Formats: sequence, structure tokens, C-alpha cells
Amino acid sequence: MALERWYTFKVRREFMRGYSPILISAALSVAVLIVAIGMHLGTTFSTTPTIVRADLVPVELPSYVPTEDADANGTPDWQDELARAGISLAPSLVATTSPSDPLSTIGADIAQILYGGYLSLKQYGEYSPSRGEQLGTTVASNLRAPIIFTPHVAQELSLDTDTSKERVLTYRSHMRDATASMITDEGPEFELFARYLSTKDASWLGKLQIAAARYREAEAAMLALTIPKDAAPEHLRVINAVGGYASTLERLSVFGDDALASAALLRTYNEAEQELLMSFDMLAQYYVRKITN
Repeated sequence: MALERWYTFKVRREFMRGYSPILISAALSVAVLIVAIGMHLGTTFSTTPTIVRADLVPVELPSYVPTEDADANGTPDWQDELARAGISLAPSLVATTSPSDPLSTIGADIAQILYGGYLSLKQYGEYSPSRGEQLGTTVASNLRAPIIFTPHVAQELSLDTDTSKERVLTYRSHMRDATASMITDEGPEFELFARYLSTKDASWLGKLQIAAARYREAEAAMLALTIPKDAAPEHLRVINAVGGYASTLERLSVFGDDALASAALLRTYNEAEQELLMSFDMLAQYYVRKITN
């Protein structure tokens, strides 16, 4: 399948029908998050930050999850405080399998935000079940996975001062070769994750890792090319879009069994996928400008 055919397939599949299927997953991720919060924190925090009266100043929340354990019982003081309020945390809320990723503490981070918001409301006598629900809804609607992909910079590119039509045609041919690994007749990658969610068969996460590796291979191949100097902005954007997309697929395969992390990553996936398509569209426009003029 040629690069243009891959791009056309993606555009038709994701946009020509009027909406992207991943938007459905992104919307559902909010529901997944709310359910997960309910499972972990109980009915008090069923849905997100609430605005208290304008004349009151809410409690300032710490920027990290405190780990002090004054009574030396093996759990942080903030968890003890929740326990005294009758709210128990599941072990998965504070334990993860990828400590180097910011998502590894997403459960504890969300718990801290919810707990801090709850304390603010209680302090000013503003708490009610409906406000607690509003607190959860706001957190859910603003949930995003922190980006861990480090973008490439222009200094990494090898540039050619020849920007003629002939050179651009050669560049386009080289780009087809460089992106060959990411071109398949398979459906969108999010379908692999959707199949995992519906079956809980870990082999689908393995296929997601394989797909991520294909995009990583393309990222490296494009970075190794020598390109026309005036193609640098478009080329760099494509490389970073492919790398960012691959990073998101990798993280989905790692955090697939974490409802909170998955909910955040589904939104990140949607944004990464759109950037991938837009970057190739910008590159296509560059080809048109250079070849038809």
C-alpha cells in the first residue's frame, strides 16, 4: 500500500464519515473513569474540582502526593485520613507496573485531587452529594495523560540545499521507503485496544506493541534521511507526529489494564492520531506546491 493510499484510508476511515471512531472511545473513557473512581473511592466521589463561593479561598493543594506516615502503619497519612472517613482504596490505586511513567501514579494523584477538593468543600461548609459529583465530573472531563515523548529538533535533520522539483520527487520516493513499515491494510490501531477491552485477551496488547514498533521504525528511518532544506518544517512535524503516536500506542499496551490510565490515554490517542493525519496533510501540501509550480 502506497503512502498516499494509507493516508487516504486513514482520512476516510476517521474523518469522512463525519466523526472519528476514537472520539466515541474518548467519550466513553469519561464514563470508564467515573466508574473507576467509584470502584476505588466509593460512592462519595462518583464523579470532579468544584467551584466554591467566590468570596472564599479554597485550600491550596500540594503539587505532589504526600508520603508522610506519622503513625508508621505502612500507609501515607492522606490514605489514613480517607480510611477514617470510611473510604477505602484498592491496591491498584497506589501500585503500578511502570514507575518511570507519570501515569504510574495517576490513581494516587486523582485521589489526592478529589480528597483535597472534598476537604475544601467541607472546610467552607459547601459540601453536598451533588457538589461531590460535580467535583468528579470536572476531574474526568479534564483528564489527560502527561506527555513523555521528547520531540526531535531541527538540528537533528540532515539538509540538502537543492530544493528543485527533481530533488523533491526523490525526497518523496525516499519518504515512501522510510514509512513502509507503518503501511498495512489493517484497521486503525485503536481497534486493537478496543478488542482488548472487550475480550481482556492480552495478545491484543501485544499486537498494539507490534504496531508501535512499526511506527518507531518509520520514525528512525525518516530521521536518517537527507531532505530538501525547505521541507524541514513539514518533515520534522511528521517525524514528531509519528513518534508521539508510537509513544501513545506503547503506553496503551502497558497500561491497558488500568482503567484510570486508559481513560487518560484514550484522549491522548485521539489528539496524537489527529496530529499524525494533519502532519502528513501538511507534507502532501508541500509536495503539491513544489511539484506543480
